Amino acid sequence: MVGIQGLGGIPEPKPDRTAKAKTERDNAPGTNNSSGTSSQGGDAVKISSAAQAAAEVANIVQAAAGQEEVRLEKVEAARAHIALGDYKNPEVVSQLADKLLKFL
Repeated sequence: MVGIQGLGGIPEPKPDRTAKAKTERDNAPGTNNSSGTSSQGGDAVKISSAAQAAAEVANIVQAAAGQEEVRLEKVEAARAHIALGDYKNPEVVSQLADKLLKFL
């Protein structure tokens, strides 16, 4: 009986090890590779500074979307107080400083 032995009569190459043995060897912690150095396997991800900035902007936009609407009457009242110089009063400055310290 005649069998097919590959292309042009050349037999198929057989691997030195089974795939399972090679996988076990590659996954073993502290194994050495052929150059004698320790194998550190694993994937790494490096995020560019531009991508980090874009993610930060996206987080800020998302946080702002959850905030209340701007109350124009409050904004106009604050502008009027600034124009009149009401915020230069030492009492007001002290109260404002006390409120800001809560956030620091």
